[in-house]
Amino acid sequence: MDRKGFFTRLSFAVFSLLLIAVVPLTAQKKAVTLNDVFMNRSFFAPRMPGLQWLSDGAHYTYLKTDGGVRSIWSVDAKTGEEELLVDGATLSFTEGGEALQFQSYQWSENQRFIVFTLDERNIWRRSTIGTYAVYDVGTRVLHALPEHTGGVMNVKVSPDGSRVGYVFEDNIYVMDLATGTETQLTDDATEYVHNGRFGWVYEEEFSVVDGWRWSPDGTRIVFWQEDERGVPEFTMTNFMPLYHEYIRIRYPKSGENNPIEKIGVIDLSTKDIRWMDLGTDTDVCIPRIRWTRDPGTICIYRMNRVQNEIELLFGDVATGKTRTVLHETSLTGWIGVEDGSWLHFLKEKDHFIWASERDGFNHLYLYDYDGKRIRQITTGTWEVIDVLGISPDEKTLYYLSTEVSALERHLYRIDVDGDDKERLTKETGWHGVDMSPTCALYIDSWSSVSHPMQRAIFDGDGDKVRDLPSMDPAVFDEYHWSEKELFTVTTPDGLNIDCSMLKPANFDPSKKYPVFFDVYGGPGTQAVRNSWPGTMQQWYVNEGFIVIQADNRGSSGRGTAFKHAVYRQLGKWEVKDYVDVAKHLGTLPYVNKDRIGMWGWSYGGYMSALTMLLGADYFHAAVSIAPVTEWTMYDTIYTERFMQRPQDNPDGYKVGSCLEHADKLKGRLLVIHGGLDDNVHLQNTMRFIDRLEEAGKQFDMRIYPNGDHGVAGGFKSRIGLFQYYMDFMKEHLIDG
Repeated sequence: MDRKGFFTRLSFAVFSLLLIAVVPLTAQKKAVTLNDVFMNRSFFAPRMPGLQWLSDGAHYTYLKTDGGVRSIWSVDAKTGEEELLVDGATLSFTEGGEALQFQSYQWSENQRFIVFTLDERNIWRRSTIGTYAVYDVGTRVLHALPEHTGGVMNVKVSPDGSRVGYVFEDNIYVMDLATGTETQLTDDATEYVHNGRFGWVYEEEFSVVDGWRWSPDGTRIVFWQEDERGVPEFTMTNFMPLYHEYIRIRYPKSGENNPIEKIGVIDLSTKDIRWMDLGTDTDVCIPRIRWTRDPGTICIYRMNRVQNEIELLFGDVATGKTRTVLHETSLTGWIGVEDGSWLHFLKEKDHFIWASERDGFNHLYLYDYDGKRIRQITTGTWEVIDVLGISPDEKTLYYLSTEVSALERHLYRIDVDGDDKERLTKETGWHGVDMSPTCALYIDSWSSVSHPMQRAIFDGDGDKVRDLPSMDPAVFDEYHWSEKELFTVTTPDGLNIDCSMLKPANFDPSKKYPVFFDVYGGPGTQAVRNSWPGTMQQWYVNEGFIVIQADNRGSSGRGTAFKHAVYRQLGKWEVKDYVDVAKHLGTLPYVNKDRIGMWGWSYGGYMSALTMLLGADYFHAAVSIAPVTEWTMYDTIYTERFMQRPQDNPDGYKVGSCLEHADKLKGRLLVIHGGLDDNVHLQNTMRFIDRLEEAGKQFDMRIYPNGDHGVAGGFKSRIGLFQYYMDFMKEHLIDG
């Protein structure tokens, strides 16, 4: 035997084996892990913290941190040239004093001042209280607010730059910036009567925290006074002290007393308060107030308790008299002040622009101050989602809409007379736009199912000016990253349900996979989008699941007929739609129809629990986190908006109650809740598991004693929560 030839052949064979072994290693992709979901910054676009447009529409500011010191930089939006505007290292109350450490900043309306947040803590979900300072950009003088134990909130500089106002212990104060003199403007606050701020329910359900407004000329302040004394008190238990303590909040559950709102106007020259005439019925909602262009006239939103009627009242701030300018009623559902609602008072004429769903889709209308409709500005079987700005001459509106597709968002402009509509965003997908005050420039952040998020600055004609830091598509090549597929399922009654699907890496169509429904499902929301898939869903996929999202009836973006289908019967149609999607999936050759599960949080937790009861033949395991389990236990403003009061709709409340259907549970159910959840109370889970126990049903449960509606607080706790419910789903849908 030829030894040289043998070793040559042997060397070649070894090299070939090594090549076979090495190539897969070098090309092997990584799985997205749970740590990646929370910690891998390469999956997200570079941050531009604190970005705020300046009033010239040509510059914006943002925060830059160097050596632990935050500073504010101004950027020329067209060129990208940066200039140090406020050097945090030299920001001090005294010359040569210790540098001020601030958390965030906010420009005043006239942009002569900056309000710095020095220290802040949360009250509820949106409200905060803390210490603040006001910086005069021109003189570079830093003004400290008076020392108030416990802190102040809702800090704002007056439009004329002479005063700063704030709320302390539920009363409104102002401080003269020139002299430092503080003046108390209200003095009637008590434990449950608030001036200039809100209790729990208005903050949570109307998304209002700041309960006062400067007049355009800075001579008056309009404010809410909220009286919660008649609102029932709910008690939560903190088990951490040796002797547990009770935490009490005023929380109106559906059918119970709401807070009573009053609107007052303070004349700063006399300190007199004029109370506005809101009518004799105090069982109403006052979710918004706006100053008109006239400093003597205030606009007040007044809604009936169940929020299917809305009125715009114009009030004379000198006399308190009001008149109804606009009145709308929904015959099919609710009127939402968050559902694309928009109001703008024109400067040149006594006209205003108003957004309404009166024709079945959210569109823009022009009215005069007598409430006469001048014209409908936008029209079509699509929705105006948000109005982003109006040109300085007030002739052109810029808005986001669903005209291309309910699954996409695009920027349009249109003349106020309804002519010359033009789409400005060109790339297919989901666009988020930050418009400059003059509408001359805007920042567009967009993505699609096939392209990660990109960010750029465009001019008012939709032409790109320059790119901004964006996601790097090459990052995703290193990972098992599944592409989102969009599809529809037609229900037996002929409606199309928009859905998305992500398949596991190295998908094999000859195999059968378990399915993981990721749901929220609440009315007026939307989950299915032509956008880049998120990291959390990639983690689900990498655990071996097909991941599904579905926009059930009640979802936004498709008009009121689709959205209002769930009115007075929450839970009914959502579950039916999920079941129809599950039935469709069961016909696909690669889906294991006996291994379909669901998970959700809050309303999604409710959907998961109820679907396991009413869709028990099609869903086999579910995780329900912080669920509402019966609508009598949730708050008035949210629940009654969609269900009316329990006494108005007893059958509807029963149809969507997990308690009523607890005996129908067949599969595996895990319920998770925070013990100090001020939003969806632990009471929901406790009453639900009581019914399950009475019915002899087996279930799993985990309670986080210190958890609020976010359930798990610290990072380790949160990682543990997600891993725990994933292990549960794998046990019952993959391993079981």
